[in-house]
Amino acid sequence: MRIVISSAGRRVYLVQWFREALYEAGIVGEVIVIEHDPNAATAAAADSYRPIPAFTSPDYAPAMLDIIDELRPELFLSLNDHELTTLSEGLADELRARGVVTPVLEQQSHRAVADKLMMSQVLQNAGICTPRPVLLPDVAAVHDLISSTNNIIVKARWGSGSSGLRRFPSHEARRRVEGRYQNATDAEALGFDDIIVQPDVGGVEYGLDVITAVRGGPVEGVLARQKLGMRHGETSNAKTVKNTPFIGLAAALNAALGIRGSVDVDVLVADDDVPYVIDVNPRFGGGYPFVHVAGADVPHFYLASTLGFTPRPDWDQYRIGCIGSKHEGIIGFDAADTPAAQPANRRQPLTSSIQKRVGI
Repeated sequence: MRIVISSAGRRVYLVQWFREALYEAGIVGEVIVIEHDPNAATAAAADSYRPIPAFTSPDYAPAMLDIIDELRPELFLSLNDHELTTLSEGLADELRARGVVTPVLEQQSHRAVADKLMMSQVLQNAGICTPRPVLLPDVAAVHDLISSTNNIIVKARWGSGSSGLRRFPSHEARRRVEGRYQNATDAEALGFDDIIVQPDVGGVEYGLDVITAVRGGPVEGVLARQKLGMRHGETSNAKTVKNTPFIGLAAALNAALGIRGSVDVDVLVADDDVPYVIDVNPRFGGGYPFVHVAGADVPHFYLASTLGFTPRPDWDQYRIGCIGSKHEGIIGFDAADTPAAQPANRRQPLTSSIQKRVGI
């Protein structure tokens, strides 16, 4: 079995866990990384590596299809929000037409989570609580929002990884927003449509993985953790918690979006115990490792779902109250243009091992 992971970046742990899942299931296979950056850590950690143009390049789609035609993988995953947008616009269907299982949302559903303004509308229509956003150019709505709540969040409409997200008390938000209106150049004002303002509902923040079969279907698993720390827009510390309060929310999200595989969901639970969805990322998220080291095994479920065998009954079970903390790691490898690294699609790590359950 061949598994291709695109835009894997630094997520060496996910490459290792898919390799481990193959080994433990007794499946002969390999995990191949496709990366624009030849120096990405996962390019060395994978069984092999293929370079590809940036997904913003006109050469990206033809190169992707050439790689898929060469490798003929059973399963393809992307870990980049913006690449997923490109895939959802028809390229994922071309991969599926080649027989490759590609857990990417349909175009309309993907747009609904990529565009934070549209996401709010779709979720509200589905009866899912979410903070109401307004666009920065809507001066009257912004002032009404600032006047009616204590704290404000300003963030990018098309953001990824908490890009551009800032929290302000209302009085400071009013001063900053008014200053932005008054001092913006014409070019800056044109970009106001890409900025949303919404109330900060407060409460405790949780991360969820909502899991369905890789081709879609009912919710098969819900994995939950309380966020204890953030770094560079990604969860750095978390504690696993019971999934019970989020089961209904997961089903509602699946009904609204038609999930395929896994989506990462950020939720705020305020004093009224109502979960407010603040973000949806249709991929493995940065919070998944915390439930994996506590016992869950979504890579195993992905293999079973792709190949059609029954997964272990405990694949979605994890220890409650397990605290995880990410830390720095390093992998050394030969440069792609040195003789030791030839052929170029095979990187040679200087140190490598499959780590089991004890952390990353």
